[in-house]
Amino acid sequence: MKIIYTNKLLYEIEANLEIVLLKRSKYLKTNNMFLKEKKLYVKIPNYKFYTITEIITNVIKYINKINKYQSIKIALYGITNKKIQALIDGLLLGSYDFVRYKSKIKEIKLKEIFIANENYQELQISYEEIKLKINNHIIINKNINLTREIINSVADDTTPEKISSWIKEELENTNIECLIKDKNYIRTELPAFYDISKGSTNQPNLVHLKYNEHKEFKKIVLIGKGVTFDTGGISLKPSEYMYDMKLDKSGAITIFGIIKTISELQLPIEVHAILGFSENMISNNAYKPGDVIKTRNSKTIEIMNTDAEGRILLADLFEYAQDKIKDIDYIFDYATLTGSVISAIGQYSAGIIGHNSKLKNKMIKISRQVDEWYVDLPFNRYFFEDCYKSNIADYVNIPTSSIGGGTILGGVFIDNFLDKKYKNKWLHIDMTGVAFIKNRWKYHEYGATGFRIKSGIKFIKFLI
Repeated sequence: MKIIYTNKLLYEIEANLEIVLLKRSKYLKTNNMFLKEKKLYVKIPNYKFYTITEIITNVIKYINKINKYQSIKIALYGITNKKIQALIDGLLLGSYDFVRYKSKIKEIKLKEIFIANENYQELQISYEEIKLKINNHIIINKNINLTREIINSVADDTTPEKISSWIKEELENTNIECLIKDKNYIRTELPAFYDISKGSTNQPNLVHLKYNEHKEFKKIVLIGKGVTFDTGGISLKPSEYMYDMKLDKSGAITIFGIIKTISELQLPIEVHAILGFSENMISNNAYKPGDVIKTRNSKTIEIMNTDAEGRILLADLFEYAQDKIKDIDYIFDYATLTGSVISAIGQYSAGIIGHNSKLKNKMIKISRQVDEWYVDLPFNRYFFEDCYKSNIADYVNIPTSSIGGGTILGGVFIDNFLDKKYKNKWLHIDMTGVAFIKNRWKYHEYGATGFRIKSGIKFIKFLI
């Protein structure tokens, strides 16, 4: 589907259907949409960002359902950047449909969407400026849909090796350097990462992506958990929680989407994406409760529960990033780390953890501008005292006693592997609740949401 912004007047554009947005109309007293001849009248009570997005989502789904129009046209009078974003979000994110595994796929006839803004000159906004904003939002949303496609794909199609190859292929025509490290490198250089992967016949991969077109600007490191399927290992998950465990790669794939978008937007920044891909499976070779494993920098971890593998993976990735990348300005990690974050703040928000309150608050403020919600889960000094103390190693991978606050404690564990000089430059995002949904929410029907990419890009722009 191609989106075309034009400086033609609406009546000059040839299209099969015109979308007419109205606050009130005789046709819309009981219905939100009314189709009459070659016009679709749509009720829009206000021009708030989220209202436009959700209404346009419903419009595009309706048009694709009836599937008789090859082209449509629409105008937003008094266009602003937020309206542009809301419109593109609704059109592209709302039209996404995961059909990879269906035997019969309906061909969507809609191929072209024309956007007109008939009074852009009165607002003193140039045609080229509006066109650039539209193109930028198209880039963001296409990459969101790409991440949704990868996350939604089943575990057999997204093993560590297969997903690494998929990422490499997607980045072939970009200015992102892609380094893939196999099991032999991981065995010697990231031993904890290797140990949690031993139970699977699918070997782990480390993917290091580097965008470095502008060396004089900020340097940001993004670290992502990419467990392509998580059984819980020997500490086996209950069956009702097993079904969705292909989503446990969401953190890493979200970061892939962010760095790919940054490259296509040509943002003046240096970004490293460190992605750890692994399976947590059961076999005679799987790591076990009671084992002691060693991280890259020789810290030791006593295993209390093999289903707390994500934080161990992140520990090695953090040590790798700090060893390999110098003079880091910010470190952000993304993971579907704990189920307890859903109990704490519900399904529709991500938890944000870190030492720097100003940085957290800015992230929260910026994210709400794009209708992505974060909740601050503050550290408590008591969480750092004895929670991860082991009798036989440096740490345990989960606290030996139940004190609640599981999501915060996940952040506390990661903190143990963060150099002191980076503690105020770090944020941890636990996105378990919003990574994958089962019921209709905003422009999502079912599956991966692509949450965090819009707010991530906006936040990084702020940091530049």
